[in-house]
Amino acid sequence: MSLPADAMSNPVTPPPEPTYIILARKLILLSLIMVVAALGLVILFRHVQVYFLLLPHVLSDAAMGIMAGFSVRWILRKQTAFLRIASTLAFVICGLELVGWFTGWQVGLGPLKVGRTSVDWFGLGQLILAAGIAFLALYAWKHPVQKVGPAAPPSEVKETARPRKWPKRRSRPIAAPEAAEKVLDPQASPAKGTGTEAPAKPKWKRVFHHKPQLHLSAEEEHRCPYCLELIVENDPRGTVECKICHTLHHADCWAITGACQVPHYTA
Repeated sequence: MSLPADAMSNPVTPPPEPTYIILARKLILLSLIMVVAALGLVILFRHVQVYFLLLPHVLSDAAMGIMAGFSVRWILRKQTAFLRIASTLAFVICGLELVGWFTGWQVGLGPLKVGRTSVDWFGLGQLILAAGIAFLALYAWKHPVQKVGPAAPPSEVKETARPRKWPKRRSRPIAAPEAAEKVLDPQASPAKGTGTEAPAKPKWKRVFHHKPQLHLSAEEEHRCPYCLELIVENDPRGTVECKICHTLHHADCWAITGACQVPHYTA
């Protein structure tokens, strides 16, 4: 079978679930958490020996209140305040009744009796303690949500910033043309009492000023490129002249190297 092209391109989205079904699921989840918390307290009291008689009652009230407050706060966070408060009270009362029923009415609230004339002050105190802790866990550390309204159009926004004031520039005095000509003319004598006097020249000059002199010598000096010592006329060490560059060497230096010590690039 082939489906129509419109059904393939535009699949039908399932309708959303009704609100009461979602709320029923959340209440069932709260009931399961309450039963688990009551069973956990009973198991704890059976394995831990407590010598102080009021300590199990205080622990059961505190634990059930904390579980009720945080569970309702997490599961019913988007519901109304009345529904959350009612769910918290129901969680606390039913949880403490379950703890009492599992422990033989030794811990938690006592059995509910219709038509009772006297008031169970001990049970009422337990209920008040557990409910107070539950409400504290339900509404504690809750930051108020700030509602952000629509932004105003740009035309309605008023400019509150003041215009920036720029510093005023001070005008510098301009020298007169005649004074400028006097300053630029080195031969003109500066006028006294004005701010345009030429800088004074030094009154003394250097007396002793010797220029470097170059002296040429007519004598030619030869130095052996191997030992860097002077080669004199009729040298007792003997002299050897290179046939390429005509550089003089000592005879013993030439015997050691066997060649001229000046590099010959054109040889």
